[in-house]
Amino acid sequence: MNKRDIKALIEGKLSGRRKQEVIKWLLKNPQQQQRYNKMKAEHVARLLRSSEPDSLNTAKRRRNNLYQLLGYAAVVLVLFSLSFLFLPSEKPSEVTIPQIVQTATAIGENRTIELPDGSKITLNANPSLSFPQTFSDTIREVSLSGEAFFDVTHDSDRPFIVSTDNGMKIQVLGTTFNVKSYPEDQNVETTLVSGKVRVVEEKDHKTVVLNPSQRATYDKNEDKLIVDKVETENLTAWRLGKLVYDETPIHQVIRDLQRRFSISISVESPEIMNYEYTGTFDNLSIEQIMDLFEVSSPILYKKNNNKITLYMNK
Repeated sequence: MNKRDIKALIEGKLSGRRKQEVIKWLLKNPQQQQRYNKMKAEHVARLLRSSEPDSLNTAKRRRNNLYQLLGYAAVVLVLFSLSFLFLPSEKPSEVTIPQIVQTATAIGENRTIELPDGSKITLNANPSLSFPQTFSDTIREVSLSGEAFFDVTHDSDRPFIVSTDNGMKIQVLGTTFNVKSYPEDQNVETTLVSGKVRVVEEKDHKTVVLNPSQRATYDKNEDKLIVDKVETENLTAWRLGKLVYDETPIHQVIRDLQRRFSISISVESPEIMNYEYTGTFDNLSIEQIMDLFEVSSPILYKKNNNKITLYMNK
């Protein structure tokens, strides 16, 4: 999203769904909120100028009033302009917009947080999560970029929805599941441990309902949504410090290791990218993992400070 989206929002040219997407983006980005406030003030100024009469004295007087008005607007818009975008009724005084809470973990860090409804979320390395400080009476919605494990408090009156930056929504009432949705990954994965969830791909409205021990994988490149049966313990083992792989493409293994250890990994031999890895790293250091690579695969490595180079043993 960019300046053109903000301009379209201010000028009332966005549809209901697109409008909500832009608003959510603004709420997550304080710098863009400042840009919105400035553009909104300039838009109001243009409207006022266009309605001025030709009389010079009247124009001068209105211009002075305009500057005074904008002086107040600069403060008022910062506080209230985004809130008015959400007004659903004719009683704006009764509308309150909950504060959005944003939390993230650093590379190599796992952390568990508790939401306002008692649900618990464990964040894997380097994701970000945003949610309202207080959930509404009708819905509980959070936004995730990265990987997290959800233990959702049951509430039949308020569905729980996880929105991802990759166009996927996961809808539940009360359950435990894992979502892996890093922007740089080819796939978005939802793995159900218990309960039942509905996975929705927003672009084409593809929808599947998962039962325990099922995984929904959305391939962003091929625009496909695939369901398979999995060992959930393997896919959620990262919470215990483990990484478990079963014929996993090596590019995915490399990305996981870079997030876990905050290290740069480059590939010298292109044929390595065709390799699939099977094995378990149980709370190992990066050096120990690389040693396992050399023992269990034709991949060798060189380590220089915080950089690792992989090459094929020929």
